[in-house]
Amino acid sequence: MSNLVLWSTLTVLFFGTPQALTGQNASKPSVQMTRVGLAHLVSVQVTVFSPLKDLLVPYCTEDASKTEYLCLLPSFLEIQTSQGWRKMELRHGGVLGSVPADQRKAQLIPAGKSRDFSFEFRTEEFEVEHGQRLRVVVAAWPDERSMRADEPPILLTSQPFQCP
Repeated sequence: MSNLVLWSTLTVLFFGTPQALTGQNASKPSVQMTRVGLAHLVSVQVTVFSPLKDLLVPYCTEDASKTEYLCLLPSFLEIQTSQGWRKMELRHGGVLGSVPADQRKAQLIPAGKSRDFSFEFRTEEFEVEHGQRLRVVVAAWPDERSMRADEPPILLTSQPFQCP
C-alpha cells in the first residue's frame, strides 16, 4: 500500500494536473485523484496533576473514547534552540486561531488529582524536524471565572521529548 501512495504522489507532482483514466466513458461519473499527501501527526499524552489546589484546564474536542484534546491555543508547543526554549512558530507564517475564552470547554482537576489529555500537532504545520526537543505548555486557571475573563493563565510545562 505504501508503494502505491508513494507512486501516486510522484505521478501527481510530475504531471501537475489530474489525469483521466484511459478507456473511461466521459458520460459516466468518475473519480480523479488531484493530490496525495502525507501528514505526520504527533500525539502526546499529557497528565496534569494539581497537588494543592483545583485547576481548570480548557480543551477543544473529545473523541468517542472520551479522550480530551488540548487546544493549540491557549496551550502551545515550545522548541529548544541554542538561545533556550521558545514558542513554536508556524512553518509558513500566519497565526493560529483560538477558541474564545467564553466558549471554551474545561475540565476541573481537583486538588490532589490528575487528568489525562492528548495534545496533537502536524509537523508540516510547525517549524519542527525529526529529533528536535519539544515540550508542551498547558494553560490552566484556578477557577471558571478567571478562565472566562481570559485572565493570565497558570502555565504548566511538560518534560522535554524528541519529535519523532
